[in-house]
Amino acid sequence: MKKIGITQIEKGRRRETEDYIISEVPLQLIINGQEPLLKPCSGRHINEMITGYLFTTGRIRTTSDLRSFHYEMEKQTAYVEVDRNVEILEPQGPDTTLTVPAGRVLEWMDEFAGLSEDFKATGAVHTAAVAEANGIRRHFDDIGRHNALDKLIGWSLLQNESLLDKILLLSCRISSSIISKAVAAGFPVIVSTSPPTDRALEIAREHNIALAGFVRGDRMNIYNREEAFGD
Repeated sequence: MKKIGITQIEKGRRRETEDYIISEVPLQLIINGQEPLLKPCSGRHINEMITGYLFTTGRIRTTSDLRSFHYEMEKQTAYVEVDRNVEILEPQGPDTTLTVPAGRVLEWMDEFAGLSEDFKATGAVHTAAVAEANGIRRHFDDIGRHNALDKLIGWSLLQNESLLDKILLLSCRISSSIISKAVAAGFPVIVSTSPPTDRALEIAREHNIALAGFVRGDRMNIYNREEAFGD
């Protein structure tokens, strides 16, 4: 995050002031010595983000498949070696009997809205969080919504934390690429401040995932498995 000088116009009046903008790191990811992949990100929680990315793109199935990891901050480059003979298995089935009171979801999302200090300062990041009966367990943010979710999934892998009975909270549109990552991680319930795309809804139905969007204030839209959001 950086503070810069800006010109602000409000109600027809112009003034010089200062504001915060988010930092963007052009991270290069080199996997098994191949051509680098460019992954713009916030530059924090790199280990979690890369672990989650490798998992959700099918390059590893557990952290034991990650042979080595080295991040050179000065070069903004991460080098990883992964097992070249990984057999990718079907994702474990989530707990599709999991239910959560709609009122609890609204409370969580109200809390969720204030979790990210970077968002409060800049409005320029997405957030992903995991919740369970006792409340929100962990959250991550990033300039990219895929990165934020990868960080959360990577954290769960590094902590050996199962997501099969957890609720995913998001601050972004639920696209097919986002929900595919959530399916790979095993989330049975997904809740977001924004709606899903039609393809994302198809995927939710294919995998029997409870899906709610436009969760803001005292309202929410349920797109799949209405029975999962009880009174």
